[in-house]
Amino acid sequence: MKKIFILVVILCTFSFCDDGFEELNVNPTKPVQLDPSTKLTYIQLYTGGSSYVAYLFWNVIHFMQNVQHLNNTSYVSFLYKEGNTHWLFEEQFKTTVKNIADLEAQLETSTAPTATVDLAIARVQKVLIFSRITDAYGDIPYSEAGKGFLEGIRFPKYDTQSSIYSNMLETLEASVVVLNSGGTSSYGTADLMFAGDTGKWKKFANSLMLRLAMRMVKVDDASAKAWATKAISGGVMTSNADIAFLQYENSANDGGPNVNPLTKCFTSRASTQVKISKTFMDFMKDRDDPRVSVLASTVSGDTDPALQFGQDINIATRGTANSKPNINIFGGSGNVVYDAPFFFQTYAEVEFMLAEAGERWSLAGGATNVETHYNAGVTAAMQYLSMYGNGANITTTQIDDYLNTNPFVPAEALKMINEQYWVATFGNGLETFSNWRRSGYPELVPASVAATLTGGEIPRRLPYPASEKLNNPANVEAAIVQQGGDLLTTRMWWDKIN
Repeated sequence: MKKIFILVVILCTFSFCDDGFEELNVNPTKPVQLDPSTKLTYIQLYTGGSSYVAYLFWNVIHFMQNVQHLNNTSYVSFLYKEGNTHWLFEEQFKTTVKNIADLEAQLETSTAPTATVDLAIARVQKVLIFSRITDAYGDIPYSEAGKGFLEGIRFPKYDTQSSIYSNMLETLEASVVVLNSGGTSSYGTADLMFAGDTGKWKKFANSLMLRLAMRMVKVDDASAKAWATKAISGGVMTSNADIAFLQYENSANDGGPNVNPLTKCFTSRASTQVKISKTFMDFMKDRDDPRVSVLASTVSGDTDPALQFGQDINIATRGTANSKPNINIFGGSGNVVYDAPFFFQTYAEVEFMLAEAGERWSLAGGATNVETHYNAGVTAAMQYLSMYGNGANITTTQIDDYLNTNPFVPAEALKMINEQYWVATFGNGLETFSNWRRSGYPELVPASVAATLTGGEIPRRLPYPASEKLNNPANVEAAIVQQGGDLLTTRMWWDKIN
């Protein structure tokens, strides 16, 4: 402590003695401020996940099993316990949140001719980041988050999810106005999602607005409809060319943000532990879904549907015929797909939301176009899998056969739309989990262990980290009170019982 004090005195003394000495202490090879494009690249990479270990816990073990895409025999009861639910919160607040706040502040004071558009893009990215965190935990730090260095706020308050959603929607609306103004961005290829293409960013902003609007249908139907109307009229995704995704590097990385964290999870555990759940496999096989052979394979790597059988969530044995994530597109023992894309939002999801908006409110062309949007969603959901490469191609004939064999039934519109959403978002566990809670589809049965651990319920959220309760106790406790609890089964603002 004394050495630090002496050093400070020395520095202060020299700074007052010689006006030119300060310049001599500036390293000309190091920038005073990083370029915005460098920051955006970092932020986008970490939005996908900082490491496969963290991703394994919050996405693969929790969310993808909660929605019964997967069944991991080592963690059947793990889902219904409150330990190890901190990973998403801690990794995002120390990486993306802190840096997006810094980027936003930098661009707000920038005089560069592209700063306004760059700021609009950064704010859409910010909404993506915070929407994922709040959809996992509920009330979170938002208005004061990431401002420890900028404003000295070391212990940020927790904003209500309703206020967070309100601000996120307003942010998207304002960003769309800027992106629609004809200005250009400086990001270029440093923007890993859209290479600075303002047209694609505008579509993504509106599509994200539509997603947030649909989240609110149970708690505020009028506002949900109003925001959905704005999003649709503003222009959402219109093809798979508009998908918001990251293409990772094909490198034997150490598991950091440069390689796909999802495939790293499947690489380390898929061959013996992570299996496709019986619920998911039976749904696809009962409908002769060609995605069986793309998304899954046997332990030996065979993608023949006749050889594939999902694993029941209550069975703690590992049969060699049980299906696991497909080694060719997600990675696995001996064939690691480091550069597999990770999808934040797809055109297929947008089409399903348009179908639901037509069914609920006669938007997007009205009730007569619900089936059209549904069929477009199914088609897009099968076609975009080709982006994984490695033979993940489903032909037009296969898609047509599927739609003919499983025709849309208007009387079951909401059920069919959201069941297909469930299949289409395989891999993006948080989005699948969020839409399942919102829509109630598919109708899932909890594991038998839930009877003793969660009162028979499938979890509805992740509890706050112990680190927050230690370091920011007053604000966490206030959040727990205002949200109504901090349990796996505590329902957040938009997740109301129908």
